[in-house]
Amino acid sequence: MEDLDTKIRDLSDLDRVSLITALIRMDAGYQHHYRIGRRAQLGSMERYRGDEGYAHSERLGRIIYFLRFRCPATDATAEDMKLCRELAEKLQAKGQWTETIQSEAG
Repeated sequence: MEDLDTKIRDLSDLDRVSLITALIRMDAGYQHHYRIGRRAQLGSMERYRGDEGYAHSERLGRIIYFLRFRCPATDATAEDMKLCRELAEKLQAKGQWTETIQSEAG
């Protein structure tokens, strides 16, 4: 199974609105896995996929927030911010991101 970051990077050639829409659709899929998994028996593959779906959905929420509001979510991790900066740089190159890309706090 592909890594979530890879899936997002594969979509990074889309324009900003299409990227957000694609990520929202992807998030809906992960939420579906979560809903099924939380009803599954502990230790089952469905439960594992549900837990993974929950984590991916949470992360996608932070990425989508950044793309929509152009500022990081309060609970964004360093990994999230690295990916967000990559996406913002690609969008900036296409003229779809006018805000300054903030470097890590330090």
